[in-house]
Amino acid sequence: MTGAEKFHAAMGECSLHAMVLREALADWQSPPFTVDTVTSISTAQRRLLDQLAYRFGKLQDTLGEKVLPALLDLAEEPFSENATFAEKLQRLERMGAIDSVDGWRELRELRNQIAQEYVEQPAIKAAALNRFFTGIPQLLAFWERIKDFAQRHLVGGEGRHASQP
Repeated sequence: MTGAEKFHAAMGECSLHAMVLREALADWQSPPFTVDTVTSISTAQRRLLDQLAYRFGKLQDTLGEKVLPALLDLAEEPFSENATFAEKLQRLERMGAIDSVDGWRELRELRNQIAQEYVEQPAIKAAALNRFFTGIPQLLAFWERIKDFAQRHLVGGEGRHASQP
């Protein structure tokens, strides 16, 4: 499989995760969490929360592990083998592919927070879940920006900036 084929496959995977994430978010009908409501989550709500958390994590993982590195490769942005992910994110920010490195880091922290149960700390759990629900649209916007960048700046999504000869 070529680099372009891997990139397109990863983009398709992200599209699926984003679609399911949007659908699950649309199905969520509950108001923001409080200490009281977070301790009485129904089975249906728990399942939907699990689906939201799973798709959020999968979308972010696929972006970070497959799409962003492939985007740099296809844009012919050279890096040493020892380049850190932070350096790659900074290059993507300079290219205009992402809004900010800090935004990615915040989403990563959010993913890590939502993985915790906070069973004995309902106030922390409520705050984490409320922050998670504000982070979902941020991750979806991040995905949309990456998708738009790839469509606008990569010739057929297969390499070289569209503005390059």
